[in-house]
Amino acid sequence: MRRYVKPGHRRPPDFWRFWAETAAILDKTPADTHLVERPEWSTSEYRGYSVTFTSYGGARITGYALLHERARHLIVHSHGYGSRCEPRHNWASAGVNVLGVDIRGFGWSAEALAEPSRHGYVLTGIESPETSVLRGAVCDYVRATEVAASICPRPPSRTVAHGISFAGGLALMAQGLAGRADVLCVGVPTFGWADGRHFFVKAGSGAEISQYLSRRADMAEDVALVLRYFDSTAFAERVTAPALVGVGLQDDVVPAATVYAIANHLRGPHEVMEFPISHSDHPDEDLWQAFDDRCLSIALSGLDHKFGEHKRLPGG
Repeated sequence: MRRYVKPGHRRPPDFWRFWAETAAILDKTPADTHLVERPEWSTSEYRGYSVTFTSYGGARITGYALLHERARHLIVHSHGYGSRCEPRHNWASAGVNVLGVDIRGFGWSAEALAEPSRHGYVLTGIESPETSVLRGAVCDYVRATEVAASICPRPPSRTVAHGISFAGGLALMAQGLAGRADVLCVGVPTFGWADGRHFFVKAGSGAEISQYLSRRADMAEDVALVLRYFDSTAFAERVTAPALVGVGLQDDVVPAATVYAIANHLRGPHEVMEFPISHSDHPDEDLWQAFDDRCLSIALSGLDHKFGEHKRLPGG
């Protein structure tokens, strides 16, 4: 039954106005991009750079880029919750340009979030959608896709937005908001089905929210309202680009039902790769390599003309 989950939207009445205003603020914010060559990341095939740019609210966001002189397709990616980016030399060596970015509050961009909540990152600024850290986090991914295209020595003819878990949710929301990528590759994207995920989630950002509310039951309604502005399911119907979605059928952090809630709202052609498990230490996690391999193949060669005909595919 989880494969057919398609909850109705409970968007706040001003949902799209809020995001249009957010996008307008970001558009008026100069990127002020700076690149510093990193010889230790460079090879005879491509050059490595540290990349810093300005995002929503003036936050200085840092990542890395691996760029070829000749025209290449592009992959933009970020990281999981509580993690950071590592240079994906395997992608660059295969022949694509790569930009990876650390979202505000993490890794190289840790100082871009001055006061993260002691209750958990996702609860930073939970008092309102305007102050929520997720507003800036989505903008960080949007701005990353803009910057990535601008720093490539030759304009990319295909851009793939990639993300697993936390980054998957941000990539999907960024695509629904700005539509900068040609293809979306998101594995276990989080923040789907804001009103339902708390029934299933046992760890990660969802668990932080549940623990916070267990001591503040009187705030449950207000927190739920704020989180509806960052429900990736609500953005999915505006994603018309082809999308490859990965789901772990057993997952305590991003339960399968929440991923299908997203996939079943996508407007463009899409496929779902099903894996036995995700967010675990189980040996079957190795099967997820097939997802990354498929994403790289799409970046290099594009989509098969039959993409989307088979909605569900075995991942391993």
